[in-house]
Amino acid sequence: MLLRGGLIVDGTGGPARGGSVLLEGGRIAAIGDLPDEAGASIDCAGKVIAPGFIDAHSHMDFFSASGDPHHFDSFTAQGVTTFVAGNCGFSPFGFAPETKHRDLIENSLFKAGREHLDWNSFAEYREVLDEIGLTHNFLHLVGHGAARTSLSGFEARPLTEGEHAQMLGLLDSALSEGAAGVSLGLQYKPGVFAKLDELDEVARLVKRHDKILTVHAKAYSSFSGTYPMVPFGRAHNLKAIDEMLGLARRTRVRLQFSHLIFVGTRTWKTVDEAVDLFDRAIADGVDVCFDMFPYRCGATLLNTLLPEWFMARMPGALRSPLARARLRVEADVGFHLVGFGYPQMQITNACCEEYDEHNGRFIPDIAKRVGKSNFDTMLDILDKSSVEARGLFHEYYNDEIIDRLMQHPAAIFASDSWPEPGGHQNPAAYGTFPRFLGRARERGNISLEEAVCKMTGSAAARFRLSKRGLIKEGYAADVVVFDWDAVKDGTNKTGDAAPSGVEEVFVNGERILEAGAVRAIRGAGEVLLG
Repeated sequence: MLLRGGLIVDGTGGPARGGSVLLEGGRIAAIGDLPDEAGASIDCAGKVIAPGFIDAHSHMDFFSASGDPHHFDSFTAQGVTTFVAGNCGFSPFGFAPETKHRDLIENSLFKAGREHLDWNSFAEYREVLDEIGLTHNFLHLVGHGAARTSLSGFEARPLTEGEHAQMLGLLDSALSEGAAGVSLGLQYKPGVFAKLDELDEVARLVKRHDKILTVHAKAYSSFSGTYPMVPFGRAHNLKAIDEMLGLARRTRVRLQFSHLIFVGTRTWKTVDEAVDLFDRAIADGVDVCFDMFPYRCGATLLNTLLPEWFMARMPGALRSPLARARLRVEADVGFHLVGFGYPQMQITNACCEEYDEHNGRFIPDIAKRVGKSNFDTMLDILDKSSVEARGLFHEYYNDEIIDRLMQHPAAIFASDSWPEPGGHQNPAAYGTFPRFLGRARERGNISLEEAVCKMTGSAAARFRLSKRGLIKEGYAADVVVFDWDAVKDGTNKTGDAAPSGVEEVFVNGERILEAGAVRAIRGAGEVLLG
C-alpha cells in the first residue's frame, strides 16, 4: 500500500515534511518521493501521515479476550493502533491459580470484557489471545491489585509474610513471561490497604527486571479519605506525589504516574507545586513521566469517593447508622475543602434496576426525583448496585491546566477509558486523540508535531516498544492518516459521538479503518512483550 503525497509527521517531534510512505509486509518499506508502482495506493494530498496512536493508559486487556472485536471500534475510529493495558492495579492475569477470590478479579470495573478468566498465568492468557486474534497491538502490565486480591481478597490488613512472598512470586512470574511492568492502584481495594514497605518491595522487583512501574496514586484531590484528616496539613494529592516520587528515589525504578488530575476546583491551586515536584525529581535524575487525558471529567467507580476506613467495613457500613453519620460529616467537610461534590457526580451506569432510569443524570437531579438527600441517594445507589455503580466525575481540570500539562515535556497522552456495558459512555473512549489534536490546532498550546509525538514516539520510547511509534523505514506499519484541519472529537449527551477527520488506520500493515469506516480484523494486532 502506497500512502501517496501527504504531510509526514514522523512521531519524533521534528518538522513535518512532504512525501509518501510505502507499507509492505507489515513494515514501513520506504519513505520519501516514491514512484507510483503496481499495487494499491491512497491519495493523501492535504492529509497528515503519522504513526498509529498509542493509548498509554488503557484497560482494554479485559476486552481483548472477549468474543466481540467491536469493543475496539471507537478506538479504531480515533486512530489508536496500540494499547498499554493493565493499569491501576487491575489485570486479567497475575493472580494465584488456586485463589478463592477469582470472582473479585472477574467482577472488576471492566468485567464486561469476559465473564470468566479461564487461565492462570500471563502465558496462558496470551495463548487465549492468540487463539481469538487481536485487532490491535497490546503491551501488558501486571496488576499488583490482582495479585494481592487473589491472596487476601479485599481484607483491610497487611499481607502475612507468606502472602507477601507469594504476591512477589506472582508478579515475578508475569514479568518473566513478558509483562512490561507492574501497575499499582492505590485508591482501589485492595491497593488502598498496602503500606509503603510493601510497595517498595514491588518497586525493587520491577527494578530488578528493568521494567516500568505505573501508579494510580492514593489521592488526586487536596483532601481525600485515603489519608487521615489533619487540619491545615499538606494537600493529600501532593502527599501522594511525594510518596511515589520518594519510592522512585529509593528504588530507582522507572515510574509512570497515571493520569495526573486535580479533582475539585480548590485542588487546582496545587498545580504549580505538583508540577514543580515532578520537575525537581526529573532534574535530580528520577526517571518519571506522567500521562493525562484531554477531558475535564473522568470515569471511575462511585465507591472511590469512600474513605479507607469505610471501605474496610464494607458492605455492612452502608447500613450502619454510626458509620453513615461519620461518613456524612467527613463528606461535607471534604467536599468543601476540595471544591467538589454531588453536582460534579454524574451516574453513567447505576448497575441496578432501581436507578438505571437515571443513567446520565447528576446526583442532585436524581436525589430530587427519588425524594432523598444527595448523601442518602449516593449511598443507596452504592448499596443497590452492590458497590458497582459507575460514574463520570467532573472538574478534574480546567482549560488552562490541560494546556499546561499538554506542554510539559514529561506528559504522555492517553485515554484511561473503556466501553461501558450499558448506560452512558465516557467520551474519552470515543474522542481522546482527535480531541488532543483539535485542542492543539485551535488553542495553539503545542504544535502538530509535538501533539503527534506525545501520542506516538514519546509513548513508544517510554514503554520501550521496539520499532514502533515512528514513521521510519523498518518500523511496524502502524499508521494513521488524518485531516489536520478537520480532526476533532464529537459531542453528544450520551458520550458516544464519533470523531471526525481520522480517515485511514493500519495495524501491522492491515487496513482497519478505510475511508473512515471501521474494519474489525482479528489477527491484525500482536502481543508486544516487555
